[in-house]
Amino acid sequence: MKILITDIFLRKTFDVVNILLKHYDKKDFVFLSNNPRNLTKLKCTLFYQSSNLFLLRKNENFNSDLKKISLFFSDEKLVYLPIEEDTTLLFLSFLQSNTVSSNFFYLLPETDTFLLSRDKEKLNAFCERNAIPCPKLITHIDFKNNNFSLPVIVKPKIGSGSKRIFYIETEKDLLQLNFDSSQNFIQEKLPSSRSVEGGFYLCDNGEILSFYSHKRIRTFPKKGGVTVFSEATNSEQIKIAGQKIIEKLNWSGLIMIEFIFDERDEKYKLIEINPRMWGSILLSEECGSNLLQNYVELVKGNSIKESYFSKTYIRWIFPYDFLFFLKNPSNPFRFFSSPKHTIHVNFTYSSFFRSFFFLLITYFNFAKILHILKK
Repeated sequence: MKILITDIFLRKTFDVVNILLKHYDKKDFVFLSNNPRNLTKLKCTLFYQSSNLFLLRKNENFNSDLKKISLFFSDEKLVYLPIEEDTTLLFLSFLQSNTVSSNFFYLLPETDTFLLSRDKEKLNAFCERNAIPCPKLITHIDFKNNNFSLPVIVKPKIGSGSKRIFYIETEKDLLQLNFDSSQNFIQEKLPSSRSVEGGFYLCDNGEILSFYSHKRIRTFPKKGGVTVFSEATNSEQIKIAGQKIIEKLNWSGLIMIEFIFDERDEKYKLIEINPRMWGSILLSEECGSNLLQNYVELVKGNSIKESYFSKTYIRWIFPYDFLFFLKNPSNPFRFFSSPKHTIHVNFTYSSFFRSFFFLLITYFNFAKILHILKK
């Protein structure tokens, strides 16, 4: 067996590998990069202590590159992990177009289901049709005819995080809005005092096999930013809320579903699906849901490890929690002290030197520093 690791320089990929290294040997990993330069090989060696690197370009060469990898490891099971959406879409396309029997093993939804899950407007409409609690969708016709009430949220149809999200609270905000219906959509803003909660699931044909949830404690920036501190939970309400959409989609594989609790009708409402790996994946290992190991074992045809729950916290200390502190100064001893059973993004399960090289190369470059400063 070989575990294919794509998108190898993302911070969540670093954590994914560190988790799997607890359960599988280093020689079981095959690292795939879009860039063939020697610097890529050096970075792979520093981050993962492996030279088992292969070229997988994200263009018209994707299928041919993947076939070469398949032939090279013709006697092995190749386990595909859905780390990024664009790579997974290319992989799903490869599976549809490749009529030759391959040695790739995976747990993924149908292509149409995957596409639906990442299009927030279509997903919102799907939920309304199937009586799945969600914010009210403001259609283009409703918007044009002023058939809606403020406040509303303008979101990109495709994409994750807080980029290009606008809150329209007043008529003045509405007059200043430059709305492109081909790229964005509008939904009601839920009047909730609770923050976003996430449900994280491993599924097979609509059945939940492993699960955990988490609750945000702090984001950077404060409003609509990335999660820098959160708490693992084991919410039965979140599990049940996710079960309905998972059954309707007949989902297979890993999935993250974000909810907001609507205090008007006391329901958790679906706001977004991420059909790929997520930033708090470390919690899966530490809290006992074992999503990654269970995914690999399930794909291999083995029985999965029984889940349990242990209270755990996760912090993204560097750079974002550190920047939060600089922007919102407080008692440093109180701020940087963590609750018992706290794990840390890009540190937990890694050696000091691998973490050091990863952070140094990933964050100390002009493009990344500029991106952080914008936040």
